[in-house]
Amino acid sequence: MQDSRVEKVEKEPRAIFVSYRRMDSKPWSGRLVADLRTYFGKERVYFDLDSNRSAQDYIIQLERALLGSRAVVALIGPDWLNSSDGNGQRRLDDASDLVRLEIETALKNGIALVPVLVGGATMPSGSEMPRPLGTLARLQAVRLSDDDWPYDFGRLLETLERHAVLPIRDAKGNETAEVKVTKLRRYERTVKASRRRAFDALAGAVEMLHYPVVEVSPEAARVVFNARRGGVITGEVVDADPGSSMVVLKFPTVKNGIVAAGSLALAYSTGGWSLLVGPALWGWERRFAVGFFDNVEGVLEGRGVGEDSSLLPGIHAWRNRKREV
Repeated sequence: MQDSRVEKVEKEPRAIFVSYRRMDSKPWSGRLVADLRTYFGKERVYFDLDSNRSAQDYIIQLERALLGSRAVVALIGPDWLNSSDGNGQRRLDDASDLVRLEIETALKNGIALVPVLVGGATMPSGSEMPRPLGTLARLQAVRLSDDDWPYDFGRLLETLERHAVLPIRDAKGNETAEVKVTKLRRYERTVKASRRRAFDALAGAVEMLHYPVVEVSPEAARVVFNARRGGVITGEVVDADPGSSMVVLKFPTVKNGIVAAGSLALAYSTGGWSLLVGPALWGWERRFAVGFFDNVEGVLEGRGVGEDSSLLPGIHAWRNRKREV
């Protein structure tokens, strides 16, 4: 894909170059690009449909954007491997195929390459791809499922952050108002129950503990609730092994440890409690997660809920004694 007409790459690296095949992953590419631009800014995410300029060589623009990016997100859908041209030939076997050239260029130039599986696709093996693409099969892929998109997208953000692809910042180095969350602290526990049954137990535990509910989505098996001292928390259920499900708690935090604004705030002053920051916040998160998972299992087993782990030790018992009086 190298061309002598390409004199230089952009001075400021783009965050992400999105590589995809329209006939294979178009239904997911637009959604992914929109979500990425929320965090990284429109100009830092290259997407050929709206990033190219008119009256300029398409190939030159594409290569300049690719070489000027810090990471390449390679969308792999159900037909990515075996997509064929009008003559019935597999596109990946054509050395001039754009998708193949994009991935080859990223591998050759040491650009971080993140395979993203959509539409139920699986990662191709090295033997199924042309030799220049063989390394792709050894890279860790991120799966984006329609049902668990918010959680899976959070995992993609974490992966990109490990490759030094960070949210957009202003001239003073501060995060812009557009970007509030850069990381999700995640806790999980596998339970012996179907996804539907586990979701009912999750929602039931939230209700029985009297946590204010922000959002409930049975389709996504997700409950967003306010755990008072801990702020807004997302609880989700995802499929695990046959007959089992995974209950996940996600605590949004900001990279530098400062509390995010608005409804995404994890720590804030309420009901007389002081701010939770740093190690105190993380310790509270772990204790809350363990106690909450115990309560979900209690609902599953018909025992109901026990101690409210959002409260400081001893406060729950004190509150119950007060109610008894």
